[in-house]
Amino acid sequence: MKNTLTRRGGKLWERERPVLLFLLIFALVFLRFCYYGLEYFPQLDDYIQMYNQPVFYSFTRIVLDMGLLASRPLASVMDYAFWSHFWPCMIAAVALISALYAASACLFRRVWGEYFGTGYVFLAVYALLPLGMEGTYWISASNRVVPSLFFIALAMRLFQRWCTGGKRRFLVLYFVTQLVSFCFYEQGLVLSITGVLLVGILEFFRQRRRALFSLLTFVNVIIYFLFTSAFSTGTGQLGSRLKLTLPWQEGWGEVFSSAARQTGTSFLLGGYKTLFRGFRRGLECIFAELNPLWLLLLVFFCILLFFCARRFTVEGKRPAAALIVGFLMALAPITLFFVLSNPSIALRNTVFSFCGIALAADALFNMIFRGVRARNLIAGILCAVFAFGASVCAVSELHDYRETYLADQRAAAAITDALGDGDGISAAAKVGIIGLQSDYLPEQNFKYHEHIHGATESVWGLTGLLMYKSDNPNFPYCTPLPTGQEDLSGFDILLIYDHETGTARRYTPEMKDSE
Repeated sequence: MKNTLTRRGGKLWERERPVLLFLLIFALVFLRFCYYGLEYFPQLDDYIQMYNQPVFYSFTRIVLDMGLLASRPLASVMDYAFWSHFWPCMIAAVALISALYAASACLFRRVWGEYFGTGYVFLAVYALLPLGMEGTYWISASNRVVPSLFFIALAMRLFQRWCTGGKRRFLVLYFVTQLVSFCFYEQGLVLSITGVLLVGILEFFRQRRRALFSLLTFVNVIIYFLFTSAFSTGTGQLGSRLKLTLPWQEGWGEVFSSAARQTGTSFLLGGYKTLFRGFRRGLECIFAELNPLWLLLLVFFCILLFFCARRFTVEGKRPAAALIVGFLMALAPITLFFVLSNPSIALRNTVFSFCGIALAADALFNMIFRGVRARNLIAGILCAVFAFGASVCAVSELHDYRETYLADQRAAAAITDALGDGDGISAAAKVGIIGLQSDYLPEQNFKYHEHIHGATESVWGLTGLLMYKSDNPNFPYCTPLPTGQEDLSGFDILLIYDHETGTARRYTPEMKDSE
């Protein structure tokens, strides 16, 4: 069986030309983000992490003093030292992240293809599922999620190469690469452990001695936690996120209930709405603001995907086993939330499960169409149609990101016009802004947690935006206040913001009666 799979796999990849396949997947991933041109629309943390912190503060103050090396250490360092340099042209960062995501798709498929003959259904679902827009576009999230996925996929592939007779350098590279994959996101750590151990199990009956080196993953876990513990101060910015409530501890029932409810909401309801409502709204956006070049490119790449899937799809093997592995890979990254004391499953967190979801989808395709003569033709049609539909869905999500960005900029301009650049106001002054809303979207695909919420929703988001807009690190903290709030005491300065006119004016409570 091994010789047959290796021989057929080798011929397949020679014909398929992996570099061209990567370029096709990259083009489809990146094109989703370009409907409104080669421009990125910053959101929420982007202003703080990509501009304010690197421009206004030293590396020591931001990374070391705030305890950011105690959790996701490479994510924090990369924000400061790498991603922030893209600020004048953030769409270039989006392109790089898209390339990493496309590479992870091809690597994951290559790994699973050795055991299950995984095909193009996997690639289409993993790369383009509309639910993943937040985790693959919004840079403050995607620059953590996607690099982690890339290094996980690379580590699994390197370990697989070691198991199948590769030289010792593959073992060393796997070990280092997996450790890197831990350092971007906690879910990445769990998925990386699961992925490598599953490859070890699948290889165990072929290369038992080498497969046992999958246990090195636990050495990496020890190294990671020793490193992060050394920088932990107990007051780090991310420390509270890692507080655990274990099944035998009091309160775990509430944790489990909350995590289960959020899992169902984010994956099932979120997946449904971003796909079906997203497609309807995407068509509306396209008809309202037509971009013919984008549509022509999308059709062209979907046609290429159709021919590739029809030409290179092979008969899947062991679909039942693939379904089980897919389920485990989808479940593993979510298990973390069932022991976190305050679980919060955002849409970006779902992306870590896409490898498992896509593998399960590919396995189901192989089960349903096993032995069907037109199987390859069906695969081509399904992949092309899904790629087109998912890209249309992405237009509606991108539209909402753009509108939220414009609304944020409009509010920031009005507030800084009313307050100046904040130089004449004490940094300790308490400023309240009446009339701000979390977003100004008349409709959204899926309003959930902070998915496409404006910086106008929170103190930290609004103040970060105003610091960027005024280029003043000492801009006073500003608190968004709902219209009609009765208690306005405690504020040194009050403004009323009018979104319709894009203006803000000073306000004193005494004015209320006279008006």
